[in-house]
Amino acid sequence: MNRFLLLVGLTAMVGLAAPAHAEPVGSDAAFLTQLTGAGLSHKGSDQVAISAGHSVCQLMDAGLTPMDTVVAVQTTNPGFTLQRAAEFARIAAQNYCPEHA
Repeated sequence: MNRFLLLVGLTAMVGLAAPAHAEPVGSDAAFLTQLTGAGLSHKGSDQVAISAGHSVCQLMDAGLTPMDTVVAVQTTNPGFTLQRAAEFARIAAQNYCPEHA
């Protein structure tokens, strides 16, 4: 139940993220470039995708298994297949929390 509440809370944070007007740099730019290279798109602005990427790390930091994290990504992005959600989570982990990659 606690994991579900964490997922709901993180999803709400991503949905409420204020749009950024600056061009992404550093790990954010690399993350977006890798998403594009993998053929992944995310609804909303670059900042929404970046926030979702950070949420992947927050979920794993909170104790979700990699598979539970992938399912959470797919649940909050119904257009993703399980494979695409796994790719999104992998790219997020590589860029934002390499200890989970």
